[in-house]
Amino acid sequence: MLGSYVCRQCRARLNPRLLPSRIPQWQPRATFISLRRKQPQNGAEQTEARRQPDDTDTTHETDQSPSYNLFDRTQTSNQAASDGTRRVGRYSRHLRDSVGDAPETLDAGPPEEVKDVEDAGKAYTVRILGHLRGQGVKDAWALFERTYTSADCEALTKPSTTDIRLINDKRFFSNLLTQVVKDFCQKQGEPAVTPTTALFKYEQLGIAPPGLWIKDAIEPLTHQVMLAANGASTTLQRDLSSLLFELVSVWRLFFQCKGNGNDSLEAISPEWNLPTIDALPQIFQSNDFNYRLQDFHPKSIGSPTLGFCAVYMFNLSDAINSNESLRAQAAPFLDLLARVLAGVRVNSVLNYPAYSKTFQALPQEVQAEIRKEIESAPSRALSMLGQQSSGSDKETIQRAGPSTTDLESFNLKAIARAVEAKTSPVVLEGHWKRILRDYTEGGKTSIPPRIYNAFLSGYLVLRQAGRSVEVWNHMMANGVKPELPTWVAMLEGCEKAKDLDGFNAMWQRMQSAGFEPDNYAWTTRIHGLMSLRQIDLGLRALDEMGNRWRSAETVKNAPPSNSRNSKGARNLPTPAKLVNNCTKPSVEVINGAISGIVQLPKTARISQQKRVDYVQKILRWGTQFDVKPDTRTFNILIQLYLHAGDYATAFKVLKQMELSGLRADISTHTMLITAAFENGTLDNLSEEDQASRLTQMFEDLEAGGLRLNNYVYATAIDRLLKQYDSHTAVRIIIDHMRSRNLSPSAHVYTSLITYYFQQSPPAIEAVDLLLHQIFDSPHSDTDKLFFDRAIEGYAEHGEVGKMMSVLTRMSKNGKHPGFQALTAVIRALVATGDVDRARFIVRDVQRGEGIAYGGVTGAFNDQKQFLAVAQSLGVGLDEERMGDMFRMRNDARMLDEQIKVRMQEEREAIERQPEPNAPEQKTPEQKLEDQWESSPAQREPEQQNHESRDLGPPEEEIHGFLGR
Repeated sequence: MLGSYVCRQCRARLNPRLLPSRIPQWQPRATFISLRRKQPQNGAEQTEARRQPDDTDTTHETDQSPSYNLFDRTQTSNQAASDGTRRVGRYSRHLRDSVGDAPETLDAGPPEEVKDVEDAGKAYTVRILGHLRGQGVKDAWALFERTYTSADCEALTKPSTTDIRLINDKRFFSNLLTQVVKDFCQKQGEPAVTPTTALFKYEQLGIAPPGLWIKDAIEPLTHQVMLAANGASTTLQRDLSSLLFELVSVWRLFFQCKGNGNDSLEAISPEWNLPTIDALPQIFQSNDFNYRLQDFHPKSIGSPTLGFCAVYMFNLSDAINSNESLRAQAAPFLDLLARVLAGVRVNSVLNYPAYSKTFQALPQEVQAEIRKEIESAPSRALSMLGQQSSGSDKETIQRAGPSTTDLESFNLKAIARAVEAKTSPVVLEGHWKRILRDYTEGGKTSIPPRIYNAFLSGYLVLRQAGRSVEVWNHMMANGVKPELPTWVAMLEGCEKAKDLDGFNAMWQRMQSAGFEPDNYAWTTRIHGLMSLRQIDLGLRALDEMGNRWRSAETVKNAPPSNSRNSKGARNLPTPAKLVNNCTKPSVEVINGAISGIVQLPKTARISQQKRVDYVQKILRWGTQFDVKPDTRTFNILIQLYLHAGDYATAFKVLKQMELSGLRADISTHTMLITAAFENGTLDNLSEEDQASRLTQMFEDLEAGGLRLNNYVYATAIDRLLKQYDSHTAVRIIIDHMRSRNLSPSAHVYTSLITYYFQQSPPAIEAVDLLLHQIFDSPHSDTDKLFFDRAIEGYAEHGEVGKMMSVLTRMSKNGKHPGFQALTAVIRALVATGDVDRARFIVRDVQRGEGIAYGGVTGAFNDQKQFLAVAQSLGVGLDEERMGDMFRMRNDARMLDEQIKVRMQEEREAIERQPEPNAPEQKTPEQKLEDQWESSPAQREPEQQNHESRDLGPPEEEIHGFLGR
């Protein structure tokens, strides 16, 4: 018989080789792994091969071979899983995510062996490693650039098995970059290749995820700068100036690649992809440094490591500014850091020294000094901005109140927050210690008087009179003498602490010190007495103020006396006779007195009529000093009647205000809007009529010359929802608001959709329409929290299509989803039977692609919960590999049947053509291989780009709000 014969033992060894070495859904069809088995190197191996049992399991050899995890960084060999080593794959997106993994060195161990004959000509990484060990970084990098020419080069699209193993298991790209950074830092002269050049090449190839930027470039370079700046290096390295030039260059490239609106990778830009100083916000939404900086690199999620390196760059401002060329290059970044750091919290940044082994390797004294500099960076940034401000700017800041651009105002704001909380004096004490440290230099303390006043008042409010005395003594010891504002601050502290005895004693001590009360001091005194329910004492204080002014006015206007014994002002110069240092009663004092009465709680047991009598008495008293009421006076009167439910009289007062020629302000109309809800005028109206009534009030407000603001609209929206559940009216109000170029804040939108989802049944249609309004307007204020709440709400109520629409829109807007929201997403998808899309979500998170491009926000516990839920739902990576194994076994059975049929066909063909001089015939295995390699369908590579991969059926379009 002339037909070919394959023995049972060879067939047993052949079948496992027919299994695809790649996971079917990720395998490019143009690639086919050879069926030919590598020949044993010696007779011993041949003998060992013959000893294999005939009934070898089809999957045995596959399980022992490394898994092809080029497109799935979690699929590793069983050997790697068994030894506990965490493998990383998916080199095109995620090489290293964990900041805790120590980098593996490339020169450790013997050269990698090419285990497949066909890999010998395509083991690109092995040749690069050989150049790295032999010729050094320069030649290795030159070979790397010749090999990896583009993102679609053969080395990336058709890597050999050895390359896959080195890339995934050995982190070839990551460690090559580490060697580039190491070579740059530890050698002198012109570098073979700079980290900036390497990173840019990686970005062009698409193999530079955010984790690689931070862990393998920015952090090690910053560490080398730390060593050079503190003289802590024990090895030869570049000078500090050269290291800083390169570190600035890396930061500039980082913002070019990960910043806003710049996707060009044609060349390394010499300009910073950062907004100008004038375009930076004066006040940021977050007080955390990492969240603030995140706004300027949205394509990469921040971390304590990145934040620490950025703050340390700011602390190197003096070293950078000492070099004119370096200062010019780093100026935009340092200006940004100064603005972002001003008054910020750096608690998250300080987490880095706690867990970083690299930082902990520094000398203890260096660690302590760097921690201290990091803690003081926000104050230094504020001080820097304050010094840059002109004198007029500072006066404007002081008049306007606390601002994040002035150190003194920032401290005043921080003290006020601590006092308003009234939870514990510990927070206020912490501010005192910090301010002592910030304002002490060279052993001399120079705290501004306004800050002393804030502490004096604050400790009194918190009933810490002893600490207030200590602050007073400290102020006196440092040469700051109390002025009138200091005494007024003490009065305000006693008033807020409800300390009547201290309040009266402080007033007496102020007068004993020789200070004449000004208008603000009298207002504080009289308002305090009224609010402490000492109305008779308050009225006496009004009389005292008026009598003092009258007496001084009488003396000033008295005619000169001709009596010889007269002690009049006969011999005084003319200008002295015109001065009256006593304060004349003003409308501010009147307003302070009547507001103290109106604001007394109902528990004060003062009837409404008694309150009205007191107010009228005070107003009549003011007429003798020609005090005319202003808008605030009428607002207080309107409030007096509204609180009593006397709406008729309140509107009469409003009418009287209009007749007096005074215009209502925002406070007036806010009270009227509140009254409209409280007096029942909107009770029996439809939702459209309710909205019409409110919009008419808004238009009346505009007709009076007032400009509408968000607070007025927010008040109406809040009451419409809570009191009437009027969804339609809310939408009309929002439309009216947007017609005035106003938009609710992201917080208002978040509250609205949360309220809609909490209804029973949930107001899904109202959510849909609200989202339509938001997405239809390019100026709507949204944040990631808003998107997360929308996703979680839709997921909870089974609206999977709408949920995926919002998730897609979130990704398009550059917002990073949170782990809690994605956990709700995969739960909802699995609940509806859409397991494939849930698995795609998990894969995106693992690789940092698609909806997780740039990362996912949330705490570490949220990440653990997401992975645990994915495993419990059967969409985790273990279950995915199990499903792939079943598919591979089924494919193996099909291939086995095909081989049997085609082998029989080949035997018959050979029998029909038995010519002895016929050309050499290929084996059935080789013909099958040739047929596969020549198949047009197999030459169509499967696209695995995160931008083009289909996540399943098209998302449901919700009234057009899904962006196209």
